Amino acid sequence: MKLILTDHTKERMALRKITEKMTKEAISEPDSKGMGYQNRLLFFKSFKVGVVKVVCIKEKDSYVIISVIWESKK
Repeated sequence: MKLILTDHTKERMALRKITEKMTKEAISEPDSKGMGYQNRLLFFKSFKVGVVKVVCIKEKDSYVIISVIWESKK
């Protein structure tokens, strides 16, 4: 599955110190998944420093990553 990172996503990843590797892992091996606003796909993955939430849409055989966020631990 191909990942497409928008400019917004790249800016947010740099600002939040979330790596592309973490983003890929969240999508390929999520701890949980869900649906968000406007039917966007949500992927959650726990790391030592916290939980990453990836917001994306699926287009054909690609995921377009809209944003990547640190989610508070529950």
